[in-house]
Amino acid sequence: MPRKSSKEEKGVASNEKALKFQEFLVDNNINVFSTESLDDEYQTVMFRSRIEVRGQILPMAIIIDKSVFTIIRTQIVTGIPTEKQEPLKAYLNDLNRQYKIFKYYLREDGIVYLDVCLPFVDETFDSKMIQLMLSVLVQHLEAVYADVMSFVWAKDETKGKGEKEAEARE
Repeated sequence: MPRKSSKEEKGVASNEKALKFQEFLVDNNINVFSTESLDDEYQTVMFRSRIEVRGQILPMAIIIDKSVFTIIRTQIVTGIPTEKQEPLKAYLNDLNRQYKIFKYYLREDGIVYLDVCLPFVDETFDSKMIQLMLSVLVQHLEAVYADVMSFVWAKDETKGKGEKEAEARE
């Protein structure tokens, strides 16, 4: 059962979509999430977990609030040096153009996130769709993770596979 404190119980209980998702987790004996309620105007509840991609464990959270949007956010990598950010941004933008549901972004502090944004009102919230999208997310990352990381791992004098492919598409 997902861990929760009294603050989280209040947060989940006050957010119908989060309550539905937590009930789905309990009903399906899925116990890989911890919950955190944010004290904000949207009554945000974060369901935190991790996913494994190509042997790497990546932090992931499902962010459910009272807005129409539910976000699955995965932290791909941290600490991208400034000199590697521009070529990586171009590649991430290319991925954003190719894949409708996935949106990558590189923050100024060198952290790359991948978001999946799903629209749900309380009445149409679908926990099974979130579970399906988690599966699609893992499949997608299995396909592109090495190319994304080639920008990080490339030596300064050589270009990573992803960077070479991005230049070839130009």
